[in-house]
Amino acid sequence: MKEQFISMKTTTNPAKFFTNTPDELKVYIRKINSFKSLTADEEKEIAKRAKSGDREAKRILVQANLKLVLTIARKAIHVSKLPLVDLIQEGNLGLMVAVEKFNPDLGYRFSTYAAWWIKQAMFKAISEQSYCMKIPVYIQETLSKFSKVKAEMEKSYNCSINNKDVAEKMNLEPEKIDTYLSAYTTAVSIEGSFEGNNGSELNVADVLEDKKTNVEQDIEYEELKKDLSSVVSTLKDREQTVIKMRFGLENFARTTLEDIGKLYGVTKECIRQTEMRALTKLRNSLTLACYAD
Repeated sequence: MKEQFISMKTTTNPAKFFTNTPDELKVYIRKINSFKSLTADEEKEIAKRAKSGDREAKRILVQANLKLVLTIARKAIHVSKLPLVDLIQEGNLGLMVAVEKFNPDLGYRFSTYAAWWIKQAMFKAISEQSYCMKIPVYIQETLSKFSKVKAEMEKSYNCSINNKDVAEKMNLEPEKIDTYLSAYTTAVSIEGSFEGNNGSELNVADVLEDKKTNVEQDIEYEELKKDLSSVVSTLKDREQTVIKMRFGLENFARTTLEDIGKLYGVTKECIRQTEMRALTKLRNSLTLACYAD
């Protein structure tokens, strides 16, 4: 299916969508605009064929929604350091995942379902590729909301608003916001230098190490994440997704039962039962592992 997409090169200025845009991207946009949009009845019929494994139906469903990926990418570019073409490619991968998982019998439009997977793929790429260290998606989303709230407050009061006031409006601890913002600190080469408080120039290599860093704890934390991922992978697909979204695992933002229910088109009580069933399985697995040891 990947062969259906036109190859795209990185733009030098991704914020400019059509002015000075590479010819390849222009060709791609013209190409996806030529694909026919599907009516609700057509979409339902093709989605049922796709669910049964029809590759041609999957291709049609993907092509009909490529414009949706472009629309979301053009909005996401404002909170991303990635080029527009990279966001589009990541969104296309999310779209293909949505095609594989979509259930047309639930009664809602495919675009409603696919938009979540497209955004998830884009923000995961932003988190993993925009910075020297990996920044979790939920931090990206929190800071995106933080920027919007701060801009709205400054527009309303017509003055500069400090981070503490914004954090209080968002019902967050100011220290947490400061910690999140520190993740965006620009990286400096170890061979480079920077200006000290007294105006003197300091070499990065001469700066003292951070005594608070605990390598053993970091390693234990990474091993714990691997163990959690291994245990959760024994669950069914929906149970895995519910557990990851409920507890914010593997780049998923912590999500309410109601929002997960909307994603799957079911009630929050149904999701709560799925969560309880999954947790019971995990406890049983842990008990068996303890007896095995």
